[in-house]
Amino acid sequence: MTVITHTAFSTTFRIETIFAAVVGFCADFCAGARQGREIEARYHALSQRSTPDLARLGLTRADVARAALTGRPR
Repeated sequence: MTVITHTAFSTTFRIETIFAAVVGFCADFCAGARQGREIEARYHALSQRSTPDLARLGLTRADVARAALTGRPR
């Protein structure tokens, strides 16, 4: 009886550990996808601005990708 109980506990523990790892991976993946969408939205907003408007923000056209990625002008 002890061996069966120990095996059942061990199997349950492994399943819970695997499940926690899968859930953690999915959460990290979703967070990364969300962050990517935020970067894309910032890039789109900055790329639609005029050159003088970008200059007021302290940016040039060449700076748009970096500013979108970092979330700040410089």
